[in-house]
Amino acid sequence: MSATRSIFVTNNGLSDHIGTAQVLPYLEGLAARGHRIACLSVEHPTRQDVFDTKIAPRLKRAGVLHSPILRRTLPLAGKLERFAMPALMQSRLDKLVDAFQPDLIHCRSYMPLGAVLPVCKRRGLPFVFDMRGFWVDERCEAGIWQGPLGHSISRHFRKLETKAISDASAIIALTHDAKAVVATRRPSAGSVTSVIPCSVDQTRFRPDKTLRASTRLALGYSAKDVVLVHLGSAGPLYQMGTTYRLLAALQAQRMRGRLLLVGDLDVQQHVQAAQSYGVTLNPAHLTCRHVPHDEVPALLNAADIGLSFRIASKSSLGVSATKVGEYLSCGLPVISNTGIGDINDILPDRRFGLVLAHHDTPAIEHAARTIASAPFAPRAVIRAHAAARFSLERACDVYDALYRSFGIERKAA
Repeated sequence: MSATRSIFVTNNGLSDHIGTAQVLPYLEGLAARGHRIACLSVEHPTRQDVFDTKIAPRLKRAGVLHSPILRRTLPLAGKLERFAMPALMQSRLDKLVDAFQPDLIHCRSYMPLGAVLPVCKRRGLPFVFDMRGFWVDERCEAGIWQGPLGHSISRHFRKLETKAISDASAIIALTHDAKAVVATRRPSAGSVTSVIPCSVDQTRFRPDKTLRASTRLALGYSAKDVVLVHLGSAGPLYQMGTTYRLLAALQAQRMRGRLLLVGDLDVQQHVQAAQSYGVTLNPAHLTCRHVPHDEVPALLNAADIGLSFRIASKSSLGVSATKVGEYLSCGLPVISNTGIGDINDILPDRRFGLVLAHHDTPAIEHAARTIASAPFAPRAVIRAHAAARFSLERACDVYDALYRSFGIERKAA
């Protein structure tokens, strides 16, 4: 099977958190397997230093051709740019197709579809629709698209979604639950849909006793502290009330519960947010850190249990939370809730964590009692369990096989 030439199109920047964790490693993995890769991304100029020092060298080593579009930094220009971005991406993609002569276009998520679909149609190129969940449903459920303008935007992207699912030569979903949903929209989707969850570099995210000890010392944790960690956004989707209430319930079990929050908010913001859920937290029991992605493994090693709560909905069946794979790869048991894509298969029993059926007081108190009884498997066992599903190498192998299938089709043609 021969290697292919692919243009990977993403609305993310390679220097932002998602780009660093969930785009760049796949580009490197595909390039290492012999494929020729070009990448069209949308970069933020304020992260230029990060790009120059950390991202550009990796692209150069991998031999990936990078064609970035720079975002505008002025507020008004940025808002106008959102409407112009599909045209900007389409123009850049056309030029890149001329220069790079790809065998296929790889479209990551929904935003680039306005550029990818027309270019592929004009050029007769096959494309991979790498869905990354049900983005249109997520926006609607979150109430982001409201009023006449919001409904118009929703209809626009729903049409693009329908066209992409119908016309894609291959579809990639994050979960088996999502694959089943896609099959209801395209009867033949089962034969062209692969499942690749958000994967984790197992060489970076792993249990490390020395790192755990030094990081806990730096954060001021004692040996008796039971540290819950929440990684990422604390927005309304992520059921932070459950997180705060679980900490309080754990402390009611006379355990030295502590909460490590890795994200954008500070301690006082979390204390105030907890009050809105009727929970009074001691600021001394909260630690907030905002760090680059390469410093996350140290913080996870300092923790004891990873938390990943989310509102269960139609769109959540397509969710593969990156942090769940990162928690498990570091050997942390995970507490999550039902209704999230494949979560019951990811956490099949109490050795690996808990899946809450509800967010009510009995369920949270039960989780606290379970934590107190310490039924979880050793970190090495949890990590081995994670590697079978979340290994970056495994994900790159699936992408590699998919790409090579396009090489076979090219030769047959």
